[in-house]
Amino acid sequence: MLGRNAAVFGVVFSVWIVSADEPIMNMMPRWDNGWGLQMINEYRHEDDLLLGSRTTYSGFTEDVHLLHFQGVYTWDRSIRLTYKIPYVLDARREMPDGWGGKRVEHDNGIGDATLALPLKKYFNLDGRSGSWSLKPMVRVPLAGDDDYEIYDSEWGGGLSLSYDFETPRLAFLSSASYWFHDNQMPSEIYLSLDLGYKFYPLETNCQFLWETDFLYKENGTETLMAGPALYWNFNDITHMRLEWKHDFYDRQGMLDHGNGDRFLLSLGLVF
Repeated sequence: MLGRNAAVFGVVFSVWIVSADEPIMNMMPRWDNGWGLQMINEYRHEDDLLLGSRTTYSGFTEDVHLLHFQGVYTWDRSIRLTYKIPYVLDARREMPDGWGGKRVEHDNGIGDATLALPLKKYFNLDGRSGSWSLKPMVRVPLAGDDDYEIYDSEWGGGLSLSYDFETPRLAFLSSASYWFHDNQMPSEIYLSLDLGYKFYPLETNCQFLWETDFLYKENGTETLMAGPALYWNFNDITHMRLEWKHDFYDRQGMLDHGNGDRFLLSLGLVF
């Protein structure tokens, strides 16, 4: 068993940011002077404490409940401004107390905001349309500075490149992002791949997706998550999405929770 110091000072929480997806659910708006708002209810449960790919403390759980507020404004269909502000409704984790038992820590409050400027290049081909995107990003520290914080409370910068297309039946979305931070937090590479199928008849405006995400951190952390999502476009104004992802591979570069699941329910409005 690791000592008390390693347990206390060696913990770095791998935050799965809902930043690979764009408001509103990667779909809207695609016209000049369009804007939209989105709210995401996220719940995450982790089963164990890991160091490397080894379960160091089995059954030491973590439960995180987040509410994400997001928005987008489109000056021109190729230039957008987005913001993402998370709020920790409740976070609870179990840690070793150094005496063979557990101690329980809590966190709540506002998290770090993300501002981005997606620049898009659209294309229309025979039976297929899509876009390339380049997205500079800035992380703004708004969280606190306690021993247990879901968000890092550090300035950060990032750059993302994405490619997507759709046909009358199929959808393909991919992105690669790189993040660096102001102080001691390791840099991150985030990859995502989404494959979608549109239900028949097309007028139902319902889409099934299988989504895969991979996170790599400079400290050796590697996490592969994947799972299904359902997206509904009710009336071109109201949009909803239900998503579940599971950790199929989890390796923590420092002592951290892993082997978990994530559930998200999103509601978006676009004008």
